[in-house]
Amino acid sequence: MRILHLDEQHGWRGGEQQASYLIRGLALRGHFVAVAGRADSEFLRRDHGLQNLTRVACPFRGELDPITVWRLAQAVKRLNIDILHAHTSHTHTLACLARAMAGRAGVVVTRRVDFVPRPGFFNRKKYALPDRIACVSHCIAEILREFGVLETKLSVINSAQDPARFDVTPCSRAELNLPEDAPLFGNVGAFVAHKDHATLIRAFSKVKESLPEAHLVLVGDGELRQDIESRLASAGIADSVTLLGYRKDVPRILPVFDAFVLSSKQEGFGGVCAEAMFSGVPVVSTDAGGMIETVKPGITALMVPRENPTALAAAMLRIIQDPDLAAELADRAMGYVHEHLTADRMVESYIALYETLLRKS
Repeated sequence: MRILHLDEQHGWRGGEQQASYLIRGLALRGHFVAVAGRADSEFLRRDHGLQNLTRVACPFRGELDPITVWRLAQAVKRLNIDILHAHTSHTHTLACLARAMAGRAGVVVTRRVDFVPRPGFFNRKKYALPDRIACVSHCIAEILREFGVLETKLSVINSAQDPARFDVTPCSRAELNLPEDAPLFGNVGAFVAHKDHATLIRAFSKVKESLPEAHLVLVGDGELRQDIESRLASAGIADSVTLLGYRKDVPRILPVFDAFVLSSKQEGFGGVCAEAMFSGVPVVSTDAGGMIETVKPGITALMVPRENPTALAAAMLRIIQDPDLAAELADRAMGYVHEHLTADRMVESYIALYETLLRKS
């Protein structure tokens, strides 16, 4: 098969990492892969672990950019593409338009967020056009089903991780300038509203009342950084929180934490919790979106209601105060993710989906 992968994002977040696993996995199984993105983007610049990767640079100026549609259509014809795989919402529309202009190729869209699509004719049409929408969780599939997407157009393929990515030498606390003996909580995620760092900060303030020596690490950056810094200062806990910024070495950082804490109020799948599980770190998570497909409450992690700092704080304290429970959760989680959430499993699921579409064409 010959697949062209589309992603118009400038930076590199979980979705881009998932696409990269798929691109490499397909190529290693003998399929032709090419990538399309902005000329200055991480997605287009990276080699995805491959040599001589075919790249298609496009401006990606919105969902209806005619230049991008034309360049993609030309690439489809020139490269004899069988499948256009869109990994973001904007490339969803562009892939469908490029397919129409080229007169060939199937369209697969991966849906990673649990936001309800905006109402209106354009979006109804948009979600009817792809051959298949691969949702990373059943929660997302149900949202699209309620929106009106036909059941025959929906598949569920969970996000995944490459276990080899976590076979690394961990950072030391000294390397990260963190206190050596403090109970250490960590969070990894963009500083955006749905990650709900505000609830995490309120919960950590409550934790400090029982564990004054506790420390929190936030890995990430984004539009709400100044707001987060202001909240930490107002709560009087800024000295107990380290902001590491955006990092490319997250697998080295995760093992430093005594517990990983996810505070999101919306979450398509929660792949970062799976990352923590592959790293052997006990997890506390909210019940946002598709988290139930990563976190098995009381079995692989502790789960609490979203936007509830009191419940989140209680779970954080429990993880620290009951080391036997923490070890049991981490051990069961490690077994679960190695069985269900590996990149190899995800790649094979996408290949099966592609083959189904091509047999129907």
